[in-house]
Amino acid sequence: MCCICSTQIFVPFVIVRNLQNFRMRLVDRLVLVAIVACGCIVVSQSSPLDPDRYLLVEAEPRAALEDYRLNEEVWPSHYDIEITPYFVAEGTKKAFTFDGRASITVKTTLTGISTIKLHMARMEITSWSITRVQGGADVPRNPEAYDPETEILTLSMPTPLTPNEEYQLNFVYIGNMDEDMHGFYRSYYLVNGEKVWMGSTQFQQTHSRRAFPSFDEPRYKATWSIKIIHTPQYNVFSNTPIISAISNGAGRTITTFAKTPVMSSYLVAFIVAPYETTSRDEMGILARPQAQNQTAYSLDVGLQLLRALGDFVSYPYTSVPEMSRMYMAAIPDFSAGAMENWGLLTYRETNILYRSDDSTSMQQQRIAAVISHEIAHQWFGDLLTCEWWDVTWLNEGFARYFQYFGTQLVEKNWDLEHQFVVEQLQGVMQMDSLRNTRPMTHPVYTQAQASGVFDNISYNKGAVMLRLLEHLLTPERFRTALREYVRENAYRTVRPDNFFTVLNRFEATVKMHLEPWTVQGGYPLVTVTSTDKGFTLTQRRFLVDELTHNDDTLWSLPITYATKEADFANTQPTFHEGATITLEVAGAADAPYFILNNQQIGYYRVNYDAGLWGKISKALHSERFGGIHVLNRAQLVDDLFNLARGDVVPYGTALDILEYLKEETEYAPWLAAVNGLTTLARRVHEEDEQLFKHHILDIFSKVYGVVKFQPTATNERRVHTYLRQNVLQWACNYGHEECSEAAVKEFERFFQNPTIKVNPDLRQVVYCEGIRKGTREHFEFLWNQYLTSNMATEQILILQGLGCASSKELVNIMLDAITTENVRPQDKSNAYTYVINNAYTLPHVSAYLQQNHAIWAAAHGSYLNVASAFNNLLARLKNDAEKDKISAFIETNKAVLGTAAYDSIKRGLGDYETNKQFTTKNRDEIRDFLKKKADGGAATVLTNVSLIVGLVVLALSRQ
Repeated sequence: MCCICSTQIFVPFVIVRNLQNFRMRLVDRLVLVAIVACGCIVVSQSSPLDPDRYLLVEAEPRAALEDYRLNEEVWPSHYDIEITPYFVAEGTKKAFTFDGRASITVKTTLTGISTIKLHMARMEITSWSITRVQGGADVPRNPEAYDPETEILTLSMPTPLTPNEEYQLNFVYIGNMDEDMHGFYRSYYLVNGEKVWMGSTQFQQTHSRRAFPSFDEPRYKATWSIKIIHTPQYNVFSNTPIISAISNGAGRTITTFAKTPVMSSYLVAFIVAPYETTSRDEMGILARPQAQNQTAYSLDVGLQLLRALGDFVSYPYTSVPEMSRMYMAAIPDFSAGAMENWGLLTYRETNILYRSDDSTSMQQQRIAAVISHEIAHQWFGDLLTCEWWDVTWLNEGFARYFQYFGTQLVEKNWDLEHQFVVEQLQGVMQMDSLRNTRPMTHPVYTQAQASGVFDNISYNKGAVMLRLLEHLLTPERFRTALREYVRENAYRTVRPDNFFTVLNRFEATVKMHLEPWTVQGGYPLVTVTSTDKGFTLTQRRFLVDELTHNDDTLWSLPITYATKEADFANTQPTFHEGATITLEVAGAADAPYFILNNQQIGYYRVNYDAGLWGKISKALHSERFGGIHVLNRAQLVDDLFNLARGDVVPYGTALDILEYLKEETEYAPWLAAVNGLTTLARRVHEEDEQLFKHHILDIFSKVYGVVKFQPTATNERRVHTYLRQNVLQWACNYGHEECSEAAVKEFERFFQNPTIKVNPDLRQVVYCEGIRKGTREHFEFLWNQYLTSNMATEQILILQGLGCASSKELVNIMLDAITTENVRPQDKSNAYTYVINNAYTLPHVSAYLQQNHAIWAAAHGSYLNVASAFNNLLARLKNDAEKDKISAFIETNKAVLGTAAYDSIKRGLGDYETNKQFTTKNRDEIRDFLKKKADGGAATVLTNVSLIVGLVVLALSRQ
């Protein structure tokens, strides 16, 4: 839906239990209202904890950038908010609207101020006034003005406000409970097939203005008093405890909540729902009644994390007087992964509801990690708040850091630092190696820009810098610094200088070394060459698509290195400046290897000269991998894949070194390998895929024998369980006979007797292989399991399995299902991704989108979502004929698509050509390696020295 225009796309609810005539029924029930080109539209984009969040995105700002920001003339100190929601029509009150009253206490310290600017959106203000707090006299006023582009309401008076005198802004208004999961919105869950409606909030970044007029920027902290006037069948919850609940004499209850601590508008929250509470001590879990049996783990781990993190920062949660308890709520429809509203944390059901007999080990970890992330925000985001979204990393970087290292305080045996390195550090390097990346600290003005900085740069890179700081200062001094930072800035908004000021007390050069990493985008490639006395390091920005460029950005490099196993324990770096660095290392020539960046503490890639790569390869192929630390093995794997992708190291050389994976049995290097292989698989030429299949089955052979197709063993290392899931998925996908037979056998057993479920940690591969090798009857069986499941985590596993269908008939049925409300809006994008990750579906999906583009646009919100679907497909496509069909389709339907969607798909077609050029350019080398290996004669890196030497000379000549 457009954020300014009132025209909507409407799709009546369709609940399909029987798949017969599924598509005909969908089309018959579809009502498509004209799509109006608005200033902003709903599309799927990245989020704090999940990649499928619906955000408002504008094509271009239509006002001066500074006009999107409020001025600093008037400041709020307190809000009184009263909300009366209507889930059904009552007299003249429409369903899914709410009556609102807001009184905002404000003052100015300046003279001559006769206007007040604040935000509002998606509401009708029926009356407003300005009164003096002292005496209550009305202040004369002029007509208000509203800018729908900036969503700023301007109130003006004929005479200026008196400095340092308090005034009240009073509003009576009608708001809308929309379905887009922003503002105060509506959601539902099913009981015996009937919808039970509820209301919840999501105000970050700029959506409190949809629930009440507000100074909707984080710097405007104030206290809040909330009242909800509701019907008796509903329970209500907000940031603070209830202080009274009385009848209004008209069939509703007036529930009043205690005044909050001073906080930003985006942290206010309230829920109106017939929820039940499971509580212990200072924490409670809120959920629909049918899900109460899924809350025990969240309550247990949540309490442990709340106390552990409070101890870590030496500032217990309940030391904030207003926060005597914390609620965590499971919301059926939720745009983000979770939200840190102070005292009332909200979550997708998949991120808080857990049962050991119905959820995977990874889902359990995600729940603990997301809870840790949100609880960490109670200090880093709520108590201390980034002053504006340009420094979002001061909120989200800390929360992402504690997502791993906070969870590690409670769940000590999950090897979370190993996972952090691959998932967070290596993960953000992909985005940060592109020309269009941005710095951590980055100007934003509009709603779209504010949404856009909630990305991997703010989250992952921010957390990576904190991990670097921890190792630089030592864990003890780092913890002490954080405690001082929290204590000195409590209840305030912060900028990076507030943080660096504290850090510099512990290490005087921290700001000098670390600040450039926050204000410069990207990261360096460090090239290591041997010298007579040691090594020379040369840094240059790494741009994966631009081997030759003129960017001369330099970073202060945190250097550690290892020439033997014991050296990897040293993770306290020394910073070095300059484009070229000389390291004198005694006995360098005789060292078995030289590896830079111990345990990948620093944020950079490393390339080596031919001789050093040869030594590293020899070590990796030796007993115990030459003592190279597991995280550095993961680093080498990730660097080799990306250096080959960036044309720094030939693919043949990289793949040759990576043959060492045939002996690898640790999770972190394999996770890095899976990430690299996923990208490579999309670029292998279509005619070489059988050779690539042979390669995959070969390198996975030993590790498959280690993990085996078997349930998780008692006391098994957690990461070994995750390794099994990855290995089985790849083995079955590429036709490993034993894997496929075992998975199909288990699915068939489940199909015959659904009362005995599949082990949760095997479900993904069993469901996938069962559907891939099964019939329509098997598909319908699993779809009915989805419809009747009470577990959101199980529904996600089933969607993954259904996405493995390959026949046109079943692919079309699956895509039809995605367009109905049976797949919730928050899950639609993931469900589609599960389908197109199966390469056999791509022609069917392309044909479906071309035939059913109007249905897809209606179900997903706009034609930009059609464009997104085509572009994600094009990123995986290798067939020119299918590409040409898409190209012809958009030309024929240019007017229907609209300019924005048409231009987006055109860019996707351009990216297809770029990918094709990449494939063509590298095909010979990749194919030669794969063919030689298939013929039984894969070369080792030691016989490829001349090739590497030529490469090094070439690379140096381009610098």
